[in-house]
Amino acid sequence: MSQSGIRTSKVSPGALTLWLAGRTWLWLWLVISMVPIVFMLITSIKPTALANDIPPAWIFTPTLENYAAVLLPGAGNSEGFANLLLNSAIVSLGSTALALILAVPAAYALSMRSFRARKGLSNWILSTYMFPPIVAVVPIFLIVGRLGLMDTYIALIIPYAAFNLPIVVWILRSSIIQLPYELQEAAMVDGASSWTILTRVIWPLLVPSAATAAVLTIVLTWNEFLFALTLTRSGAKTAPVGLQQFTGLYGTDWGNITAAATLTAAPILVLMVLLRRQMVSGLAFGAIK
Repeated sequence: MSQSGIRTSKVSPGALTLWLAGRTWLWLWLVISMVPIVFMLITSIKPTALANDIPPAWIFTPTLENYAAVLLPGAGNSEGFANLLLNSAIVSLGSTALALILAVPAAYALSMRSFRARKGLSNWILSTYMFPPIVAVVPIFLIVGRLGLMDTYIALIIPYAAFNLPIVVWILRSSIIQLPYELQEAAMVDGASSWTILTRVIWPLLVPSAATAAVLTIVLTWNEFLFALTLTRSGAKTAPVGLQQFTGLYGTDWGNITAAATLTAAPILVLMVLLRRQMVSGLAFGAIK
């Protein structure tokens, strides 16, 4: 016992060595995983004459000409990449909002103790997430064509929301179940309706989990390629589909494609940095009762 009355614990050399080895391995893995991203950033600021050099040139004067060429139409590009980023943002935010609007009431209903079939139905909803989206490409293409919705935002928002809805419902339901049920009982005693309990009692406590589900939906929607390629032409084309315009019959414009890839990845990285605390809180919510 020390003079301050606080017991000091000694760390064994073996545990310290294991901790240092684990930290070293994690930092090494982080550095290795960052190599493609760093290479992409370096290539995106290279002059056009040096971007395609093999072996790559490491000494050069940085320039933003690739970003200017990508963001503005012309210079061999079919359209400005800024419009594609805007389309991706509209589709991602729209599908995320739709998924949350449908998932919150569904998750609340599946967490109610009076609903006897809640466990079986919840497991079935989660199992639908294993359904491969590629199987639905042709049916959705035919339906969208007959409804005259080809190359529109709604043609992407609804399928994206539908495919992400199971995991969003499961995340929110798991979080609601971990909330003290006494909160709902106290609200019922005060005469609150189910809608009042959901909006005034549960929703404020569900924000971290909702943020986690929203970020996950945005990431999955933002990176989706197959449906965006099939259901759009030019009006609602998204950024992942637009990346292929920098690859032609006679080669790839590495300067422009790395600049476009950087612009595509940047919003997601910024979103993860800004909402990292909410995501950690949402993922850890309910882990310890």
